[in-house]
Amino acid sequence: MAGFLSSNMETAIEGLYDTLHTTFAQTITVYKNSKRTVIASTPRYNSIYGRTNAGSSSSVEYTTESQTFDARVHYVKMDEEYLSNEGSQEGTQNKIILPEGSVKIIVKNDGHEYLEESRRVEFDGKRFAIKSDGKPHGLTSNQFYTFLLTPTDE
Repeated sequence: MAGFLSSNMETAIEGLYDTLHTTFAQTITVYKNSKRTVIASTPRYNSIYGRTNAGSSSSVEYTTESQTFDARVHYVKMDEEYLSNEGSQEGTQNKIILPEGSVKIIVKNDGHEYLEESRRVEFDGKRFAIKSDGKPHGLTSNQFYTFLLTPTDE
């Protein structure tokens, strides 16, 4: 936006968006896929076949990777909101209906990078599956990202 907003004004606007985010954000926990670590109990263990030459298998250990982020949470009310391609499909029957309890979350860039490689999110005592890529938002740059989550039956 060359000429319309000075760099000081852009910085002030981004600061206001940050304040809005921190005011209404809550802590969420994001889980990546578990890392699999094979623990060989003998030097004769063959990692390709997953066994020793005597036929016994070694034990496998899974470690869960998680991190917490601040996110603004918006519970989607399906009776009021349909996900359609705004403008082009309005009034048609090509609307996506989400399960009850679906959520939109808005995170900053660091949360976006971690969520892109993750599968599950937990907050408010519930677990959710990530169902969309991050949609960027911001006035002068991609400052925030919106993700769509659906509840899991865990």
